[in-house]
Amino acid sequence: MKHRVLSYKMSLFVLLSIFFFSPPEESFGYPVGSNGWHLNSPLQARHNADLVCKVRILSIRQQEVIKYGPSTRMPNVSRMIATSKILSVIKGECPQVIDIEFLYPKERNRNFGIPLRQLYTELSENEVCIVFLKQAKTYYKLNRIMSKARVQPEIVDYNLGDTPNLRLLAEFLAGCNSGNEIVKLQAVEELGYLGEVMIRQLRPIKGDKESFQRIAFGLGKAKDALRKTRSSKDLVIRTSSIISSFQVDDSPGIEEPLKLLKMNPSYFTPNDSLKKYGIRDFCVSSLQLRLLETIDSTTRRAVIDLKDGSVIRREEGSPYIFRGVRGFDYAEFFKQALDCESVKKDTQMRSHIANVIWIRYEKRSASDMIRLLDDLSMHIRRTTVSALRKCINSDRSNSWERLHFYDPHAAKEYLRRGIEKPLEDRQKDYEDYEQEYIQYWKKWWQEHKSKFETLENTKDGTN
Repeated sequence: MKHRVLSYKMSLFVLLSIFFFSPPEESFGYPVGSNGWHLNSPLQARHNADLVCKVRILSIRQQEVIKYGPSTRMPNVSRMIATSKILSVIKGECPQVIDIEFLYPKERNRNFGIPLRQLYTELSENEVCIVFLKQAKTYYKLNRIMSKARVQPEIVDYNLGDTPNLRLLAEFLAGCNSGNEIVKLQAVEELGYLGEVMIRQLRPIKGDKESFQRIAFGLGKAKDALRKTRSSKDLVIRTSSIISSFQVDDSPGIEEPLKLLKMNPSYFTPNDSLKKYGIRDFCVSSLQLRLLETIDSTTRRAVIDLKDGSVIRREEGSPYIFRGVRGFDYAEFFKQALDCESVKKDTQMRSHIANVIWIRYEKRSASDMIRLLDDLSMHIRRTTVSALRKCINSDRSNSWERLHFYDPHAAKEYLRRGIEKPLEDRQKDYEDYEQEYIQYWKKWWQEHKSKFETLENTKDGTN
């Protein structure tokens, strides 16, 4: 950053001179940090913004300095006004030129992280960006966090549709082709968030064929873009593309996700991430955890047929829905993932794996379920026992009562009659009799494991 933060002793004349007479390539604002990473643009557009638009920042002026005082431990900030030209409107209505207020920290130090600086979002002269704004008296206000996206090019054809999400989609599809790594990375992340929202929209609007087809077409475009960025030479862009692929329901295969889990965290540390991106979230260890978090969250949703909006079943004629990403070999992936040092050392990672195994309850994962019975975490052990019950006993009640633990018919009757115990009671029951449960399944495995050996070499172990 070529402009350093101005001291309090500088006069207003000097301050304005710097604002208005700086060379075009210089800008008042930080080039990367506090830019609202993990923006989740569809969420911001729907709930946190009165106006969403693409702007070019024409000029910036300082209105006042806000002093919080030493007792608050908050940094002093400048209240800035950015005069901006509207390039396109994504949500709302506004004149061709608007004023945007934002707060600019007076002091910053990249070496010590940015816990306070992340509360602020900055704008820079000559910058082109999408802003998520709240209406104020005579101007618009940039939210304190997650309210700006860096985008390229300046003009994008909104040919996918006129809804805010489809216009945002067009912007971030264009950003995936940018030569600017920051723009491309944010575009890749936002495609994932948009994909999640659009998948949730499919079933409610399946009766509106035109809207359904537009969203399904947009999802296809997002998948195509992410398939290209998954081959990026940049670690963070490549990994973020893999994570977003799960969000848009497009399998990235197991090879690249496993490479990430096997990677040494020292390859790209939190400090490396802080220096390059302004936040620590793009280090290897954080990306590893985020990958498994995303696999967990995306496996909880139903998979929708993009042709007619119907829910895809686990197999033809089955009443149970398919959960997860089509074409991704969960059983083989988790079998290898559990051997990765990063997973062995991290309880959260193993917990996400146990959750997905429980949700999908594939018979091909039975050996991994038995393996997780010895985990140090009670939550993981408890989840694994429940997964075994669903997988082997086909017990749909998820109850923990010992009397019905080995009797799926009795458990189903309990569920049908609506007398199943509260979750807290079921968990307490498991804790009181945990060893009985675990020993039962270990004994069962010794008696039946030979039947599962052939299943582990197939891609269909759900029968």
